[in-house]
Amino acid sequence: MAKITTAIKDDLLTITVIGNLTAIDLIDVINAYYTSGKIIDVIWDLTDGSLQSITSDEFKTIAQAAKMATLAGTRKDGKTVFVGNTTSEYNMIRLYTVIAEISGVPVEYNVFRTIEDAKCWIGKNTLEAQQL
Repeated sequence: MAKITTAIKDDLLTITVIGNLTAIDLIDVINAYYTSGKIIDVIWDLTDGSLQSITSDEFKTIAQAAKMATLAGTRKDGKTVFVGNTTSEYNMIRLYTVIAEISGVPVEYNVFRTIEDAKCWIGKNTLEAQQL
């Protein structure tokens, strides 16, 4: 079971995962935050976490949950970025992003190896990140 912490700054939700994330964990976060109307962009920090226990069928279920959570127009023009720093984790995340895009989840996806790159891509650089 994964330890999940969340932080919200303006319309950016950052989810930090430590340990093995399950499909149920991911869907619970989607249902709790994506439908709020306050969140536009999301960073999933899997630097110390893993999606390795999630099957491709479960990825399809997660994508459907994300699509349903955004049907009312929440997260319009939003971006979701995953951060994974190992090759195997990066590849698993890429698999999910392809499934989500094919499923019609109406947000833009990307995968990076660092939080700084993720923040730059979604345009939410902190002053600290800009100085690096």
